[in-house]
Amino acid sequence: MHRPAAVALLVSLAVAGCGRGQAPGPPSGSGRSSVTDSAAGAAAPPVASAPETTVVRYGTYPITDPHALLELQKKLGADGFLAVLKVNRIDLAHARQGDTLVVPERLDMPALSPFPAEIPAARELAKLLLVSARVQAFAAYDTGRLVRWGPTSTGRREKPTPPGLYRTNWKDRERVSTFNEEWLLEWYVNLENREGISLHQYDLPGRPASHSCVRLLADDAEWLYGWADTWSLTPDGRGVVKEGTPVVVMGAYAFGQRRPWKRLPADPRATAVTPAELDSALALAIPPRVASADSLAAAAV
Repeated sequence: MHRPAAVALLVSLAVAGCGRGQAPGPPSGSGRSSVTDSAAGAAAPPVASAPETTVVRYGTYPITDPHALLELQKKLGADGFLAVLKVNRIDLAHARQGDTLVVPERLDMPALSPFPAEIPAARELAKLLLVSARVQAFAAYDTGRLVRWGPTSTGRREKPTPPGLYRTNWKDRERVSTFNEEWLLEWYVNLENREGISLHQYDLPGRPASHSCVRLLADDAEWLYGWADTWSLTPDGRGVVKEGTPVVVMGAYAFGQRRPWKRLPADPRATAVTPAELDSALALAIPPRVASADSLAAAAV
């Protein structure tokens, strides 16, 4: 969605949990892999292309009174307003009077993505999900092409989401958290079976706040629930025949510093995922190519 008149007005105003999950019969050892798990001596993985250079400008919109949010919704429409919430990494319940929202000049979600529209080196992967703890966002890729991105709330300071390679193991439409029985986790997708790390819908307060899970907005959580592939198990349920969609949690959030998206009006590239970050993620997601005996012999001649 692109509403230049409404957004231009806004810009002019401005510039003046989780607990363990019990899987339905999964192997207990399934979880994440770290960078050190890569095979030694293997050929280097493909290198990611640099993020696109298209730059979107941002302004700010102070929520001065209880009617300010309603006025913003009327100006931008439902989709445009949701895009603003996503840029600010919050849900509607956490957009409060006294806050200031960052508002982009364009409201189409692909243009606002911190991730590149295409990663040629990931074309060999049918699906790939990236989660950046640094900029609190996810990106879903289909054969190297970005098909969706959105905000996240990863683990809080005391319980950060461990970086590394995960898989979407199994799903549950909704489940009660074993950490707190009052927490209902909807659109639950398990990533790490022993620790119960998962993707699911829950509060997005504009900062990392989970117990190591990756929280999502409701529309993103439902979409990922349908998009991600789960594992296939052996008949006895003790072995994995086929793994689920690869998920790489990358980087670390800078606790105690200004939130990256709050710096967008001054630096439109503040949330951009860097080529170096993408390269590190691909090194985990794409198995290194090991040269065959014939090619090694030919190289030795």
